[in-house]
Amino acid sequence: MLQTTLFPVNDPFPSPAELSPAEQAIYRALYEAADAGQVCPNYLDLNEVAGFESSSASPNVVKRLEAKGLIKVIRFQRFREVQIVATGKWTARSRAMHKDNPHVPRGTRSRGPRPTDRKPYKSRGN
Repeated sequence: MLQTTLFPVNDPFPSPAELSPAEQAIYRALYEAADAGQVCPNYLDLNEVAGFESSSASPNVVKRLEAKGLIKVIRFQRFREVQIVATGKWTARSRAMHKDNPHVPRGTRSRGPRPTDRKPYKSRGN
């Protein structure tokens, strides 16, 4: 039985029927950055490439590409690195990136106890 793959081995770009025009434009921009060894384009640049007006549109497209298995994303506090799965190439790290702190989404807590300046509570009945 013949199995079909998402894209041919020689061609890292999925067929146009599998991606929307915006997904194609953003995937191509990420592919070109990884292939040239450049820093991952920021969301404003990706908005411009895809022709979006909303600031939340390109992050959603990047998440869709990641969900489809076309890219892998490692998110840091202010930067991200993207791997193109078809080629295995990564975008370069930003020169301004000094730490390897992973991204911590809002609303999550650390594993340890929270530091406090309060004195321990003593009961009055003693």
